[in-house]
Amino acid sequence: MISMADPKSLVKIEAFVRQVIQPNKEEWKAFADILQEKSLKKKDLLLEDGQICNFIGFINTGVIREYAFKNGKESTVDFVAENQFVVDFQSFIRGTPSRQYLEALTDMELLIIKKDAINALYDKYKIWERFGRLIVEQVFCNMEEKRKNLIATTHEEQYRNFTSVYPQVVQQVPQYYIASYLGLTPEHLSRIRKKA
Repeated sequence: MISMADPKSLVKIEAFVRQVIQPNKEEWKAFADILQEKSLKKKDLLLEDGQICNFIGFINTGVIREYAFKNGKESTVDFVAENQFVVDFQSFIRGTPSRQYLEALTDMELLIIKKDAINALYDKYKIWERFGRLIVEQVFCNMEEKRKNLIATTHEEQYRNFTSVYPQVVQQVPQYYIASYLGLTPEHLSRIRKKA
C-alpha cells in the first residue's frame, strides 16, 4: 500500500539528507512532495526477479534482504536496514529487469521515490542532483569496502565487521541468511559465533 508521505514519516529522511546537503525550504518541499509511504509485512517482496526497479526506497523501520539465485541456490547479496536507501541500481539506471529479490525480513515502513519524479527533481534543482551523486558515490565506496573485506579478511573478521556494520540485522534476521551473505554454512557461522 502506497500513500502520500505524512510529515511525521519524513523525520528520519530529513535528518539523513541534512547530513549530506542543506536544502532551503522550497527545495525540501519539492523533495518531500514526491515521497510516498509504503508498508510491507514480513516476507513481502518489494522487488522481484524480472521486474524493472523504477523506484528508490528509504527505510524508516525494518530490514530488507537482497537475494538472488545462483546455480539454482538462493544466495543473500546484502541487507539494508533503517536509515538506508534500497534500490537495485543496475535495474534502476539501465531500465532492465532485475535479477534479484528485495524481501522484507521484518514488518517495514518505507518512503518511495519514483524514478520519473526523482529525475524531474534533478532537472529542476541542482542541489538534489548533487545529493544523488553523493549518495551513489557513498554506495560505490561501501561496495568496494565490502568486496575488499571479503577478499582480504578471515571468516571471523568478516563476521566481526558484519556485526559492527549491521548490529540491528544480527538481532532481527535468521542466522542462515547471515551465513549465506558471508558465504558460510550455518554450522560454520555457529562455530564462529561461539568463539566471538
